[in-house]
Amino acid sequence: MKKLLGISAMLLALGLVMTGCASKKAAGPVSVHPRSYTFDVIDGGSDVLELKYNQYGPNYQVTPYFSTLVKTDNPLAGDTITFKMKAVSDVDLPLLLVYPCSTSPSWTNLAGDSFVFAENVKAGEAFECEVSFVLTANMGADFALCMQYDNEDQEVKTGGPCKLTLERICESTDTRKEIPEDPHVSEVTLAVETYAAFLEIATNHPWVNGAQDMSKISNYEAGPEVTKAFGKDLPRAGDTLTVTWKGVSDRDIAQIYIRPVDRSAAANWWKELLAPNWQDDVESLIIAKDVKAGEPFEGTVTFNIAADAVGAVNLCIWYNVGDTSPDGPSIIKKVIDPK
Repeated sequence: MKKLLGISAMLLALGLVMTGCASKKAAGPVSVHPRSYTFDVIDGGSDVLELKYNQYGPNYQVTPYFSTLVKTDNPLAGDTITFKMKAVSDVDLPLLLVYPCSTSPSWTNLAGDSFVFAENVKAGEAFECEVSFVLTANMGADFALCMQYDNEDQEVKTGGPCKLTLERICESTDTRKEIPEDPHVSEVTLAVETYAAFLEIATNHPWVNGAQDMSKISNYEAGPEVTKAFGKDLPRAGDTLTVTWKGVSDRDIAQIYIRPVDRSAAANWWKELLAPNWQDDVESLIIAKDVKAGEPFEGTVTFNIAADAVGAVNLCIWYNVGDTSPDGPSIIKKVIDPK
């Protein structure tokens, strides 16, 4: 089992004394690191957390996100992070473990270990807990707290899901109050080839009861990430996104469709950013038509964003079965300027 440290032992080892909650500070840059952050778990997006079965653990897990609170000053290796929580559980919890993490571009434990957050919690009884970490890695594209129990090596297990009802216990650090955000850019233009100079539009099989049916084909699809095109910002409802593309395909394609989506963990791996009825006008999403193998093509589509991105921006690029000659997946490359 991973080394588990209670809050008192860990604070002693770190030589830190953590008292109170995050205090209000006058506006002004606070980008000197290492620094400290304090978060109330209730600010992770909900006052009710449900720890559900996670087949990849296997364990029971929930991951509240605090990305917006660190938007203008991301936590770095060496920084100290404190999480506090006041809650009531609907089941007995022998042990609740936590660690700070980033889930994009890959799942990363930012403290290198799991730590005890609470022990011997009784159903229906309010409890308070606190834990601090010194980060061993820089934050990725998002910032979250992974909360879990019933790992394989846990001796006494809960044996089922849990619901935690939270109550505020302190004020969370909010870097947006310390370092003003850059003005939001509501109109962005990006080129696909900048983020996907070599793109495979692969066979996409339908999902049935949690597994892909490899005997059937839904379409041919790719999903390159283009988050970097937005800097530290993300598109919001009401924004305009223009996507251009200059490429060359290895086979004929009747039409190629494209639309922006959010495929981050914070979006539960898929969130549509266009209006719910986008399929009613799918022809407006065509970025290229009558593509000929080996011949450069160009295309442009402008989108009206209808939902806020919460963790990332990807481009869902696809064509339908029967749109290629011969039918199948394709490779599209950036056009190389002969100069």
